[in-house]
Amino acid sequence: MASKVTTTQPAARVLSREEFRERLYRPMPRLSLRAILTLVALLLLIGWGLEGTNASPSALVEGLPNIADFISRLFPPRFDPITRAWAVPAVFQGWLGTSIDLTYPSIFPYVIETIQMAMIGTLLAIVLSAPFGLLAARNTAPHPLVYSTTRMLLNVNRAVPDIIFALIFVAAVGLGPFGGVLALAIGSIGSTGKLYAEAIEAIDPRQVQAMRATGANRLQSFRYGVIPQALPLVASYSLLLFEHNVRSATILGLVGAGGVGFILSKYISLFQYRDLMGALIWIILMVALIDRISDYLRKKII
Repeated sequence: MASKVTTTQPAARVLSREEFRERLYRPMPRLSLRAILTLVALLLLIGWGLEGTNASPSALVEGLPNIADFISRLFPPRFDPITRAWAVPAVFQGWLGTSIDLTYPSIFPYVIETIQMAMIGTLLAIVLSAPFGLLAARNTAPHPLVYSTTRMLLNVNRAVPDIIFALIFVAAVGLGPFGGVLALAIGSIGSTGKLYAEAIEAIDPRQVQAMRATGANRLQSFRYGVIPQALPLVASYSLLLFEHNVRSATILGLVGAGGVGFILSKYISLFQYRDLMGALIWIILMVALIDRISDYLRKKII
């Protein structure tokens, strides 16, 4: 009968109180050869990037007066007001008359249009990205080939800038917000689908296994085991997508895809910097309001 060979591991050395205190209070770990090589590689990578971008602090210092001159042209901001007659509903015409004159900044309708573009584009992106998220997750993809192919398609989509999608859809449907909505929806599939896939892969598989052990079929296990776990992260990513699309919709307007970017392009081309600053203030207020609303909804969901 063969004898059983056992090996004993060397016991770890017990640190004394003084050694433990010294390690605890030391702000940085002891430098090893691997840490030194990693630091050198990181410094070389940063130097390579600085050389490629022609980074020059002296050029920035020399350009500070130009920055100050440009900022001085932005103030005081100017809000170009317009007056428009608003027809009163027939129920209230006897009290208020036939119309009411409303005065508001001319940029305001474009701001509202930007929010509408971001909202509809985000909804379409969520609908289109959900199937890709399922196929791009290792634990829900039906086959490794499907997983790899879907990941490749998402990579291709992320590699194309949103402004290229805007040019394509503006050429297809003409100038206006509809082209911007399509650009936001299609251009967001790559990043949103990957985030959804990461959320699905992060679920606890033991909950799904427990449901299958009780007799649940695949659809029931997915509905009650996968979706409840992934839904908080998916909802949070969707809110972040909406915030991102608000900013993207502003940029897409520069190529004729509607929104506030169109009016910004006009102000820049006509050197109306005070009007540009007034428009920027409205955009900042819009982004701040959306951020507060998204933060509130995120806390409710998570």
